[in-house]
Amino acid sequence: MNRKPTLALLLGAALLAGACGREKRDDSRDTATAAESTVAQPAEFAVTSVMIGKRIGADQRVAEPTFRFTPKDTVYAAVSTEGKADSARIAAHWIYQTGKVIDSTSRTIHPSGPTNVDFHLTNPKGLAVGTYAVKILADGDSVDTRTFRVAKEQQGGT
Repeated sequence: MNRKPTLALLLGAALLAGACGREKRDDSRDTATAAESTVAQPAEFAVTSVMIGKRIGADQRVAEPTFRFTPKDTVYAAVSTEGKADSARIAAHWIYQTGKVIDSTSRTIHPSGPTNVDFHLTNPKGLAVGTYAVKILADGDSVDTRTFRVAKEQQGGT
């Protein structure tokens, strides 16, 4: 006795019985839902990336990424966002290795799509040698932290 055709017949009968027992569907509602799902809805606002470096471009993005700096360098943090919001407050807290916040800056933006915001840390007398972090917040919530190092300049042009 071959069970495969019997099993196939039983499965087919079960599927047919299940289909017959369904309620009548409102196809107009299904069509509207399908049409709505194909239209791109504006994404909710979010920070998508944080980069640090020595130079910032015209597009407010880091043009020379690095995690190593000298005391005379300006450290840039570029924050990229996407989505839409009536307003969003982006903040950068610059923290020295002791845990002390040495600078804090914030900006309010009104994004309606991809947006870039840049922040910077500099000291005319030179940044202290050591490890630092920049903590990025969006509307008061921490979204990313980047760590970097400031070291003495090397002698001899290398």
